[in-house]
Amino acid sequence: MKIFGFLFIALFTFSCLSDIALEDDLKAEENKKQILAYFASQSQTPAALSDGSYYFVTKSNPSGELASKADSLYVHYEFSNLATGKVLDSTNRATDSPYFFRYGGANPVFATLMTVLREGEQATMVIPGTAQAFPDLPAYTPLKVRIKSYVVRTQEDQIREFIARNNYVVTEAQTDGLRFIRLQAGTGDIPAQGKVVKIKYTGRFLSSRAFDGNMSRTDSLSVTIGGTQTVPGFQMGIEKMRLGEKAVIVFPSALGYGVKGNSTIPGYTPLSFEIYVAKIQ
Repeated sequence: MKIFGFLFIALFTFSCLSDIALEDDLKAEENKKQILAYFASQSQTPAALSDGSYYFVTKSNPSGELASKADSLYVHYEFSNLATGKVLDSTNRATDSPYFFRYGGANPVFATLMTVLREGEQATMVIPGTAQAFPDLPAYTPLKVRIKSYVVRTQEDQIREFIARNNYVVTEAQTDGLRFIRLQAGTGDIPAQGKVVKIKYTGRFLSSRAFDGNMSRTDSLSVTIGGTQTVPGFQMGIEKMRLGEKAVIVFPSALGYGVKGNSTIPGYTPLSFEIYVAKIQ
Protein backbone atom coordinates (compact mmCIF):
# COMPACT_ATOMS: atom_id res chain seq x y z
CA MET A 1 0.00 0.00 0.00
CA LYS A 2 2.86 2.29 -0.93
CA ILE A 3 0.81 5.08 -2.39
CA PHE A 4 -0.89 5.94 0.89
CA GLY A 5 2.47 7.11 2.22
CA PHE A 6 3.04 9.21 -0.86
CA LEU A 7 -0.41 10.76 -0.73
CA PHE A 8 0.07 12.01 2.80
CA ILE A 9 3.22 13.96 1.77
CA ALA A 10 2.53 17.61 0.99
CA LEU A 11 5.26 19.93 -0.26
CA PHE A 12 4.15 23.51 -0.74
CA THR A 13 6.02 26.23 -2.64
CA PHE A 14 5.00 29.77 -1.78
CA SER A 15 6.84 31.73 -4.51
CA CYS A 16 4.97 32.97 -7.59
CA LEU A 17 1.64 32.20 -5.95
CA SER A 18 -0.44 33.88 -8.64
CA ASP A 19 1.25 31.88 -11.42
CA ILE A 20 0.82 28.63 -9.49
CA ALA A 21 -2.82 29.39 -8.77
CA LEU A 22 -3.43 30.06 -12.44
CA GLU A 23 -1.67 26.85 -13.48
CA ASP A 24 -3.66 24.89 -10.92
CA ASP A 25 -6.92 26.25 -12.34
CA LEU A 26 -5.90 25.36 -15.89
CA LYS A 27 -4.74 21.89 -14.88
CA ALA A 28 -7.92 21.32 -12.88
CA GLU A 29 -9.99 22.05 -15.97
CA GLU A 30 -7.78 19.74 -18.05
CA ASN A 31 -8.12 17.02 -15.42
CA LYS A 32 -11.89 17.35 -15.43
CA LYS A 33 -11.96 16.91 -19.21
CA GLN A 34 -9.63 13.89 -18.97
CA ILE A 35 -11.73 12.31 -16.26
CA LEU A 36 -15.05 12.81 -18.03
CA ALA A 37 -13.53 11.57 -21.31
CA TYR A 38 -12.39 8.40 -19.55
CA PHE A 39 -15.85 7.65 -18.18
CA ALA A 40 -17.41 8.44 -21.56
CA SER A 41 -15.05 5.90 -23.15
CA GLN A 42 -16.47 3.33 -20.72
CA SER A 43 -20.06 4.38 -21.54
CA GLN A 44 -20.46 5.49 -17.92
CA THR A 45 -22.01 8.65 -16.53
CA PRO A 46 -20.15 9.45 -13.31
CA ALA A 47 -21.32 11.39 -10.27
CA ALA A 48 -19.23 14.21 -8.82
CA LEU A 49 -17.87 14.21 -5.28
CA SER A 50 -17.23 17.27 -3.14
CA ASP A 51 -13.44 16.94 -3.45
CA GLY A 52 -13.49 17.19 -7.24
CA SER A 53 -13.35 13.44 -7.86
CA TYR A 54 -15.84 11.52 -9.98
CA TYR A 55 -17.12 7.99 -9.40
CA PHE A 56 -19.31 5.39 -11.04
CA VAL A 57 -20.79 2.37 -9.28
CA THR A 58 -19.95 -0.67 -11.42
CA LYS A 59 -21.75 -3.15 -9.17
CA SER A 60 -24.78 -1.89 -7.30
CA ASN A 61 -26.15 -3.15 -3.99
CA PRO A 62 -29.10 -0.90 -3.03
CA SER A 63 -29.78 -2.90 0.15
CA GLY A 64 -26.15 -2.65 1.29
CA GLU A 65 -25.29 -0.81 4.47
CA LEU A 66 -24.04 2.77 4.37
CA ALA A 67 -21.18 3.32 6.80
CA SER A 68 -21.65 5.39 9.93
CA LYS A 69 -19.05 7.05 12.09
CA ALA A 70 -16.88 4.50 13.96
CA ASP A 71 -17.70 1.61 11.60
CA SER A 72 -14.78 -0.51 10.43
CA LEU A 73 -14.42 -0.65 6.66
CA TYR A 74 -12.52 -3.33 4.75
CA VAL A 75 -11.66 -2.41 1.17
CA HIS A 76 -9.92 -4.20 -1.68
CA TYR A 77 -8.67 -1.60 -4.15
CA GLU A 78 -6.40 -0.99 -7.11
CA PHE A 79 -4.73 2.36 -7.85
CA SER A 80 -3.50 3.17 -11.35
CA ASN A 81 -2.29 6.05 -13.49
CA LEU A 82 -5.34 7.15 -15.54
CA ALA A 83 -3.17 8.24 -18.48
CA THR A 84 -1.00 5.11 -18.79
CA GLY A 85 -3.04 2.45 -17.02
CA LYS A 86 0.01 1.45 -14.95
CA VAL A 87 -1.02 -0.15 -11.64
CA LEU A 88 0.62 1.72 -8.76
CA ASP A 89 -0.71 -0.13 -5.74
CA SER A 90 -3.31 -2.74 -4.81
CA THR A 91 -4.48 -4.96 -2.00
CA ASN A 92 -4.07 -8.73 -2.20
CA ARG A 93 -7.39 -10.45 -2.75
CA ALA A 94 -5.73 -13.87 -3.04
CA THR A 95 -4.71 -13.72 0.62
CA ASP A 96 -7.83 -11.75 1.58
CA SER A 97 -5.79 -8.85 2.95
CA PRO A 98 -8.04 -5.80 2.56
CA TYR A 99 -7.16 -2.26 3.54
CA PHE A 100 -8.69 -1.33 6.91
CA PHE A 101 -10.20 2.11 7.30
CA ARG A 102 -12.14 3.55 10.26
CA TYR A 103 -15.05 5.55 8.90
CA GLY A 104 -14.80 9.17 9.98
CA GLY A 105 -11.01 9.15 9.94
CA ALA A 106 -8.92 11.30 7.62
CA ASN A 107 -7.95 9.56 4.40
CA PRO A 108 -6.96 11.25 1.13
CA VAL A 109 -8.55 8.59 -1.08
CA PHE A 110 -11.53 7.01 0.64
CA ALA A 111 -12.89 9.61 3.05
CA THR A 112 -15.33 11.15 0.55
CA LEU A 113 -16.15 8.07 -1.53
CA MET A 114 -17.25 6.04 1.48
CA THR A 115 -20.00 8.54 2.26
CA VAL A 116 -21.86 7.35 -0.87
CA LEU A 117 -20.78 3.74 -1.38
CA ARG A 118 -22.77 0.86 0.11
CA GLU A 119 -21.48 -2.42 1.45
CA GLY A 120 -21.04 -4.97 -1.32
CA GLU A 121 -20.76 -2.37 -4.06
CA GLN A 122 -17.90 -1.96 -6.50
CA ALA A 123 -16.93 1.34 -8.07
CA THR A 124 -14.41 3.26 -10.11
CA MET A 125 -13.31 6.66 -8.86
CA VAL A 126 -10.91 9.10 -10.51
CA ILE A 127 -9.15 11.71 -8.40
CA PRO A 128 -7.75 14.88 -10.04
CA GLY A 129 -3.97 15.22 -10.05
CA THR A 130 -2.11 17.78 -7.96
CA ALA A 131 1.13 19.72 -8.29
CA GLN A 132 2.81 16.99 -6.24
CA ALA A 133 4.36 14.18 -8.30
CA PHE A 134 4.65 10.59 -7.08
CA PRO A 135 6.54 7.59 -8.52
CA ASP A 136 4.84 6.67 -11.84
CA LEU A 137 2.25 9.39 -11.24
CA PRO A 138 3.52 12.74 -12.62
CA ALA A 139 2.15 16.04 -11.38
CA TYR A 140 -1.40 16.82 -12.47
CA THR A 141 -2.05 13.22 -13.53
CA PRO A 142 -5.43 11.82 -12.39
CA LEU A 143 -5.41 8.71 -10.18
CA LYS A 144 -7.86 5.93 -10.97
CA VAL A 145 -9.16 3.96 -8.01
CA ARG A 146 -11.03 0.70 -8.47
CA ILE A 147 -12.99 -0.55 -5.47
CA LYS A 148 -13.10 -4.33 -5.90
CA SER A 149 -14.87 -5.24 -2.67
CA TYR A 150 -16.22 -3.32 0.27
CA VAL A 151 -17.35 -4.57 3.68
CA VAL A 152 -18.87 -2.49 6.49
CA ARG A 153 -18.68 -3.78 10.06
CA THR A 154 -20.32 -1.94 12.93
CA GLN A 155 -19.08 -2.52 16.45
CA GLU A 156 -22.17 -4.66 17.07
CA ASP A 157 -21.29 -6.74 13.98
CA GLN A 158 -17.74 -7.20 15.26
CA ILE A 159 -18.92 -8.27 18.71
CA ARG A 160 -21.39 -10.83 17.33
CA GLU A 161 -18.77 -12.24 14.95
CA PHE A 162 -16.17 -12.48 17.72
CA ILE A 163 -18.58 -14.43 19.93
CA ALA A 164 -19.60 -16.77 17.09
CA ARG A 165 -15.98 -17.33 15.99
CA ASN A 166 -15.02 -18.42 19.52
CA ASN A 167 -18.18 -20.52 20.05
CA TYR A 168 -19.05 -18.57 23.19
CA VAL A 169 -22.44 -18.86 24.83
CA VAL A 170 -23.53 -15.50 26.21
CA THR A 171 -24.62 -15.64 29.85
CA GLU A 172 -25.95 -12.09 29.93
CA ALA A 173 -26.38 -9.36 27.31
CA GLN A 174 -26.93 -5.79 28.49
CA THR A 175 -28.78 -3.12 26.53
CA ASP A 176 -25.62 -0.97 26.49
CA GLY A 177 -23.84 -3.65 24.44
CA LEU A 178 -21.86 -5.49 27.12
CA ARG A 179 -21.80 -9.29 26.86
CA PHE A 180 -20.91 -11.42 29.86
CA ILE A 181 -19.79 -15.00 29.10
CA ARG A 182 -19.22 -17.27 32.10
CA LEU A 183 -16.51 -19.87 31.44
CA GLN A 184 -16.13 -21.24 34.96
CA ALA A 185 -18.50 -20.79 37.90
CA GLY A 186 -17.24 -19.21 41.11
CA THR A 187 -18.20 -19.65 44.76
CA GLY A 188 -19.69 -17.44 47.45
CA ASP A 189 -21.43 -14.12 47.01
CA ILE A 190 -20.82 -11.36 44.52
CA PRO A 191 -18.44 -8.92 46.25
CA ALA A 192 -20.06 -5.97 48.03
CA GLN A 193 -19.33 -2.29 47.40
CA GLY A 194 -15.87 -1.31 48.62
CA LYS A 195 -14.42 -4.80 48.42
CA VAL A 196 -11.11 -5.16 46.58
CA VAL A 197 -10.99 -7.89 43.95
CA LYS A 198 -7.65 -9.23 42.76
CA ILE A 199 -7.84 -10.47 39.19
CA LYS A 200 -5.85 -12.09 36.45
CA TYR A 201 -6.81 -10.96 32.97
CA THR A 202 -5.99 -10.75 29.27
CA GLY A 203 -7.27 -7.85 27.18
CA ARG A 204 -7.81 -8.50 23.48
CA PHE A 205 -8.92 -6.72 20.35
CA LEU A 206 -11.74 -8.55 18.59
CA SER A 207 -9.15 -9.87 16.13
CA SER A 208 -8.11 -11.91 19.22
CA ARG A 209 -4.73 -10.15 19.39
CA ALA A 210 -3.77 -9.45 23.01
CA PHE A 211 -2.87 -5.89 23.98
CA ASP A 212 -2.53 -6.21 27.77
CA GLY A 213 -2.72 -8.71 30.61
CA ASN A 214 -1.07 -10.44 33.54
CA MET A 215 -2.07 -14.10 33.07
CA SER A 216 1.54 -15.19 32.57
CA ARG A 217 2.86 -13.07 35.44
CA THR A 218 2.78 -13.58 39.21
CA ASP A 219 1.12 -10.23 39.97
CA SER A 220 -2.60 -9.44 39.98
CA LEU A 221 -4.66 -6.34 39.31
CA SER A 222 -6.64 -4.88 42.22
CA VAL A 223 -10.06 -3.44 41.40
CA THR A 224 -12.38 -1.82 43.95
CA ILE A 225 -16.04 -2.79 43.63
CA GLY A 226 -18.01 0.38 42.93
CA GLY A 227 -14.84 2.19 41.90
CA THR A 228 -14.04 4.10 38.74
CA GLN A 229 -10.36 3.32 38.22
CA THR A 230 -11.05 1.19 35.13
CA VAL A 231 -13.13 1.71 31.98
CA PRO A 232 -16.87 1.11 32.59
CA GLY A 233 -17.18 -2.17 30.65
CA PHE A 234 -14.27 -3.76 32.51
CA GLN A 235 -15.62 -2.56 35.86
CA MET A 236 -19.16 -3.80 35.15
CA GLY A 237 -17.90 -7.22 34.12
CA ILE A 238 -15.82 -7.68 37.26
CA GLU A 239 -18.74 -6.68 39.46
CA LYS A 240 -20.72 -9.68 38.16
CA MET A 241 -18.08 -12.21 39.24
CA ARG A 242 -17.54 -14.40 42.29
CA LEU A 243 -14.35 -15.84 43.79
CA GLY A 244 -12.71 -18.39 41.48
CA GLU A 245 -14.94 -17.43 38.57
CA LYS A 246 -13.59 -17.13 35.05
CA ALA A 247 -15.42 -15.15 32.38
CA VAL A 248 -15.05 -13.28 29.10
CA ILE A 249 -16.56 -9.83 28.78
CA VAL A 250 -17.01 -8.05 25.46
CA PHE A 251 -18.13 -4.46 25.09
CA PRO A 252 -18.28 -1.58 22.58
CA SER A 253 -16.01 1.45 22.69
CA ALA A 254 -18.69 3.50 24.48
CA LEU A 255 -17.93 1.34 27.54
CA GLY A 256 -14.19 1.31 26.81
CA TYR A 257 -11.81 3.97 25.56
CA GLY A 258 -14.41 5.89 23.58
CA VAL A 259 -13.76 8.23 20.68
CA LYS A 260 -10.14 9.05 21.49
CA GLY A 261 -8.79 5.66 22.57
CA ASN A 262 -5.46 5.60 24.39
CA SER A 263 -1.82 5.10 23.45
CA THR A 264 -2.30 1.50 22.29
CA ILE A 265 -6.04 1.32 21.56
CA PRO A 266 -7.54 3.36 18.71
CA GLY A 267 -10.77 5.27 19.20
CA TYR A 268 -14.04 3.48 18.49
CA THR A 269 -12.52 0.07 19.30
CA PRO A 270 -14.64 -2.69 20.91
CA LEU A 271 -12.69 -4.92 23.31
CA SER A 272 -12.79 -8.27 25.08
CA PHE A 273 -11.26 -9.35 28.38
CA GLU A 274 -10.80 -12.80 29.83
CA ILE A 275 -10.91 -12.41 33.62
CA TYR A 276 -10.25 -14.71 36.58
CA VAL A 277 -11.11 -13.64 40.14
CA ALA A 278 -8.17 -14.85 42.24
CA LYS A 279 -8.92 -13.17 45.58
CA ILE A 280 -11.44 -10.91 47.33
CA GLN A 281 -10.42 -8.69 50.24
